[in-house]
Amino acid sequence: MILLKKVSFRYRDSLVLKNCSLRFEMDEMHIIIGPTAAGKTTLALIVANLLKPRSGRIIIPRGNIKDVRKEMGFLFQTPEDLFFNDTVYEEIAYGAKKHHLKHIDGLVSRVLEMVGLNDEILSRPPFTLSEGEKRLVALASIIIWEPSWLILDEPFSGLDWQARKKIVKTIVNLKDNMGIILIAHQMDDIIEYVDLVTLIVDGEIVFTKPSEDVDWDVVFNAGCDIPYATLVSKKLRENGINVPIEYTVPRLIQALKK
Repeated sequence: MILLKKVSFRYRDSLVLKNCSLRFEMDEMHIIIGPTAAGKTTLALIVANLLKPRSGRIIIPRGNIKDVRKEMGFLFQTPEDLFFNDTVYEEIAYGAKKHHLKHIDGLVSRVLEMVGLNDEILSRPPFTLSEGEKRLVALASIIIWEPSWLILDEPFSGLDWQARKKIVKTIVNLKDNMGIILIAHQMDDIIEYVDLVTLIVDGEIVFTKPSEDVDWDVVFNAGCDIPYATLVSKKLRENGINVPIEYTVPRLIQALKK
């Protein structure tokens, strides 16, 4: 568990986070949403111990935040901009070597399969890959060393549906083995697997709720995208079809069948 208590952060004269209190559990997938410049990425960087809060506390029961930092995998927005190795193999293997793991070739093959890539790309320079392949390689380079926590900052941004589908499949498969924290504007691909939703606006936590309890009108009025199924639910109700406001397509289909 990671517990944030009244955490605040300031960039120069701008107060970016204001008394934020949150709880993250290892067996949950937690998504943080909010409008642009709400403080989402800053909050995630603090959770990962890449930034230190100006006030407040981070509590790790029976542990130390410095030790937890070693267990944090962080997929930055556009992580492909950080590539520096000559081949895909070296890029993926780097994290495993840094953590002094053995049997690197086997680990590389395993994570390639996990993210849905073919080993034929291993000898290619990473900069020659498609945008989707680059994002998947970046994800593979993190999960190869099996962190306890995986934080993903806008992992679906700029990707086609095939790459998004592969990333979602990988994240869902990892859920039982590590804590997952997502920052995402585009929720449709992942929302059905999310346990908790936190809305942050102007650096303040508005709510943290189970996915099925979220008031999506509050999310929409805060300037955020809402799930496609929710939009369709609303349109159906406006046209006289009495269905519940659902947030995933499978749930909406089931409601329509009833």
